[in-house]
Amino acid sequence: MRTDLAVECLNSDKILPEGVSCLTQPLGAGKLTIVEISTEQAQKKIGKPKGMYITMELPPFWDERSDTAQLAEAMAEALRQLLPEQGAILVAGLGNRDITPDALGPLTAEKILVTRHLADVFPDLRTVAAISPNVLGKTGMETVETVRAVTEEVHPAAVIVVDALAAGSLERLGTTVQLADSGIVPGAGVLNARKALNKSTLNVPVIALGIPTVGFIKSMQRYRRGADDDYATTGGFVDSPWSGFSGIGHQSCPAPGFVRGGDSPAAELRSSAR
Repeated sequence: MRTDLAVECLNSDKILPEGVSCLTQPLGAGKLTIVEISTEQAQKKIGKPKGMYITMELPPFWDERSDTAQLAEAMAEALRQLLPEQGAILVAGLGNRDITPDALGPLTAEKILVTRHLADVFPDLRTVAAISPNVLGKTGMETVETVRAVTEEVHPAAVIVVDALAAGSLERLGTTVQLADSGIVPGAGVLNARKALNKSTLNVPVIALGIPTVGFIKSMQRYRRGADDDYATTGGFVDSPWSGFSGIGHQSCPAPGFVRGGDSPAAELRSSAR
């Protein structure tokens, strides 16, 4: 299964390999799952880097019945556990804002309350800076190169990277949030992996936060073409089942980020290469 979510890499029979732990608990109308991968062998078995993966599953974010306040509190608490207690924070919004299912990172970065320039005026506020490094196809630079250069200048205690993810289940689109202290490999879930952003490449802790906005049709055989009118499929991937999802912020999505041609990502998604 091609997925960015650690919970989807676990065996469905709930038999965990040695070096992997999994804890699930209720979270309002949904649930919270913590997966920890602690050994090199487990890393190879699961296909995800060593680290802690916190996954929150709730009703769709666009559903009026969804308790967004509870989700925000749960995310804040998870971040508090993963971040160092003191020091500046750099938020990097990854992705291509011109492709709707890949715009989560850049549009999130725009909404960050940045305080680095206000340190003398509000010394009690934690120092926060934010960037949107854009994508390789537009800048000619790998995302990790841009973020590393800024990190060396800002000297943050940690970097939070926000990115759209790929999921193996349609039900997870717009209903799941994953946080991980292992960093991220941009584009890995859509067969376009770029250089990793993690502690090894940035020399500071890297916390990855993502929401699935794209899925792979071949891993969702139970969804037959036309069986679900809420999803528009094009053969290889399927993007988010909404136009104007508030978490992404676009008002319309005329075939945004659809991947055509079976197994291979099409030009639209390749242009979002990080």
